[in-house]
Amino acid sequence: MIVSLCIDHEKKLWVGTYYGGLNSFDGKSFTRYNHDPNNPQSLSDASVWEIYEDSSDRLWVGTLSGGLDLLDRRTKTFSHYRSGDLNSVQSLYISAITEDGEGNLWVGTDLGIAVLQRETGRFVQYINQKNEPTSLSNNSVIDIREDSKGRIWIGTHGGLNLFDKSKKTFQLFSESDGLPHNSILTIQEDNNGNLWMGTPNGISNMTILSDSSHSLKVKFKNYDEADGLQGKQFNENAAFRTSRNELIFGGANGFNIFKPEQLGMNKNKPQVILTDFQLFNKSIKADENVDGEILLSKAISESPHITLPANKNVFSIEFAALNFFHPEKNEYKYRLEGFNTDWLSADSKSRRVTFTNLDAGDYTFKIIAANNDGVWNEEGASIEITVLPPFWKTRPAVVLYFITVIIALLIVRKLIQQREQMKFAIQQERQEAIRMHELDMMKIKFFTNVSHEFRTPLTLILTPMEKLLKQANDAEQKGQFELIQRNGKRLLNLVNQLLDFRKMEVQEIKFSPSEGDMIKFIKETVYSFSDLSEKKHIKLDFHSSLDSLETIFDQDKVEKILFNLLSNAFKFTPEYGSVSVNVMFQEDQNSKRLQIKVTDTGIGIAPDKLDKIFDRFFQNELPKSMVNQGSGIGLSITKEFVKIYGGSITVESELEKGSCFTVILPVSEITSHAGSPLVETLLTPAEVEADEIRLLVNQSGGQKPLVLLIEDNEDFRFYLKDNLKLTYDIIEARDGQEGFKKAVTHFPDLIVSDVMMPEMNGLELCRKIKSDQRVSHIPIILLTARTSEEQRLEGFEIGADDYINKPFNFELLESRIRNLIAQRKKLHVSLSKQAGVKASELNITSLDEKFIQNAIRYVEENVSNADYSVEDLGRALGISRAHFYKKIVALTGKSPLEFMRAIRLQQASQLLEKSQLTVAEVAYKVGFNNPKYFAKYFKEMYHVLPSAYAAGKRRA
Repeated sequence: MIVSLCIDHEKKLWVGTYYGGLNSFDGKSFTRYNHDPNNPQSLSDASVWEIYEDSSDRLWVGTLSGGLDLLDRRTKTFSHYRSGDLNSVQSLYISAITEDGEGNLWVGTDLGIAVLQRETGRFVQYINQKNEPTSLSNNSVIDIREDSKGRIWIGTHGGLNLFDKSKKTFQLFSESDGLPHNSILTIQEDNNGNLWMGTPNGISNMTILSDSSHSLKVKFKNYDEADGLQGKQFNENAAFRTSRNELIFGGANGFNIFKPEQLGMNKNKPQVILTDFQLFNKSIKADENVDGEILLSKAISESPHITLPANKNVFSIEFAALNFFHPEKNEYKYRLEGFNTDWLSADSKSRRVTFTNLDAGDYTFKIIAANNDGVWNEEGASIEITVLPPFWKTRPAVVLYFITVIIALLIVRKLIQQREQMKFAIQQERQEAIRMHELDMMKIKFFTNVSHEFRTPLTLILTPMEKLLKQANDAEQKGQFELIQRNGKRLLNLVNQLLDFRKMEVQEIKFSPSEGDMIKFIKETVYSFSDLSEKKHIKLDFHSSLDSLETIFDQDKVEKILFNLLSNAFKFTPEYGSVSVNVMFQEDQNSKRLQIKVTDTGIGIAPDKLDKIFDRFFQNELPKSMVNQGSGIGLSITKEFVKIYGGSITVESELEKGSCFTVILPVSEITSHAGSPLVETLLTPAEVEADEIRLLVNQSGGQKPLVLLIEDNEDFRFYLKDNLKLTYDIIEARDGQEGFKKAVTHFPDLIVSDVMMPEMNGLELCRKIKSDQRVSHIPIILLTARTSEEQRLEGFEIGADDYINKPFNFELLESRIRNLIAQRKKLHVSLSKQAGVKASELNITSLDEKFIQNAIRYVEENVSNADYSVEDLGRALGISRAHFYKKIVALTGKSPLEFMRAIRLQQASQLLEKSQLTVAEVAYKVGFNNPKYFAKYFKEMYHVLPSAYAAGKRRA
């Protein structure tokens, strides 16, 4: 089968065949060139697909599966260009060969294009690259043609490509540009420079409209069987231009030959008419009633305008071009002005366009058409269409909406104004309440601060008074002292009442029960007012249904309840009246209660005021003859205390006859443990004190312990020093800063510090001391007028060893000082008896524990270093030698050298027990340069020589 033909410069006809090789005919005879597998210089493949003679008279042969061959006519041998060879084509299939005006050979393959450059003699490849629109559109190249303008056109299975020589890129033309098919099988140029291309869907004529530097604008006209073609399908390599400018295209059913310039053109512009109007796919005729409305008064072709209701906005329009020569090739374009601005192509077969759900508005539908040769009638046909809005989009509706919005805005504005006015009023009230609360708090804070100031002088009154009472022998003098003490305590109760009032403001008061005889306690509290009853000539009586009642109760709360009630009774009872307290025990199946009645013969309370007497700051109107000394908070505090206790309080009163306050408190039984009672052997106070003092003196080498007093009140500091100087050496400081300096300098055995001080308060001082490893081991006792549990908890959390409230019993303070110092000394005694130093066995603060643990770790790490000194250990711990010496002695009772030696000897005992080393080797192992000294110190600690210790442990 003949596949390709070529006539060379010698007028020889070259014929390429399918499996018949290459044939040459000189007018007389044929010369055959076949593929010989045994001859490498023979034709590379039996199927010859392309034959081309270039400008240098070289004959190029493209094969089906052998690549590109070059024939040497003189020797009748072939040079081969196969895939995989250097400087060669990349495919074995050669589909097209041509030469451009510059002498470059273009070779089309199924893997792109290979261009043999004339100047360099090397191949350049062009292939399709994904996501690169300027590359070759498809690697399957079918035909390559250079036109009369020097443009290179490449036909592929992916459209027509134009090569840009300057940019080395390609411009693509495809079906979207007007081609009948994307497979370009053959390319020919006519006498006018237009291209003609054979495709699987007829012949296409491309006319170049403009040629700019950026891109080429073209127009395609397509021909099919209706135009006289042999069929739609045309063959590859089956096109030729004759010397008479005739074009020949061959196909499956023969070939077509024509002269392009003789093909006629239909230049008539077709008239366009509208043929039908459809509403919801139903044709609407003239004067047809649609839901009570006439949409078309005339035929659609004569109607200039159509008005559609809002619910009938889905319609179709049909049209036709009056061209009857090949009407199937008529083309249509339309647009709906007001909806879109671009011309859209319409289906030439259905000739109908449909619009759905158009918004309300005015539109103009325009349609234009072109005949079979693409001649357009730009005037076309048009019709105006109005889609009415629904009622809710009409002008009246918009006006209604506007009015509604204005009214709503006015209402909203009014509501916002009212809300802002309300917010402003609430804010004003809140600010006023805050201001009043702040004012109250300032008052309360003032009274609280004053009350705290009262507690220190009260301490200086009550504490020496206790000492004077013990020393007083004269009965009359003792009575006077007791009177002073009783009134001092009463003054203390008044101060505490102010503090309790402050506590209730911040909800700090808690129920704190303890065991005791409640009847005895109430009786003592009642008779503490005996001096007042004598002074005012008021009879005071106490009656109880029980002689004693051992129970659990909050003594502080009961005392304050009775104090307030009795104070009120005496305050509002005139001279020669009476005040009585009656206690009655009540019991039923569910509970046990104690009823306390405080009755007076005072001025009484009006009935309309009874429900207000427990209100805070309430003060009853008094006769002019009686001076009101009340604050109005006593009964309020009493009610709160009763409430905290879980009881109730009521009052009965009659003007000019007196009042009766009834308090009912729940009673809790004291539960005893099953079995035998616990028996403890206790030393007498004198024995305990003697023992502790003896221990202190022994451990201090006959010297008294050193106590640091830190107090800003000169009188109170003098009182403490004067009473402690017999037992202790005392150093003083006026504030926390001075106290810290003296603690670091003198290393006292104990520190007693006030909490409220200038410069640095007691809590800050305690925190600073407990965080300083030099003095963190020193016990601290804090003295304060603050009594809340939260404040006490804060002091204990930062490391205070004890917390004592003012005013206090001096014996209590002296006992706590003695016990804390004794505990520290006992710790030293226990440590001195240990064979080794172990940090886990020291009962010290966490910071001191870390200090000892670090010291042990550094010694153990350097245990074999005989030159490791006390200075080295102090340097590793970040502390000077002097402070290190005092710190180690205070914590362990050993000097630093004894401390280090104890750890070395402890390590030695483990080595002697568990290893096979000799005594001398163990000595050197734990840092002793001389085994004799090692044996000496080992015997002092373990009371046995190292050799005997090792032998005994190994036998065991």
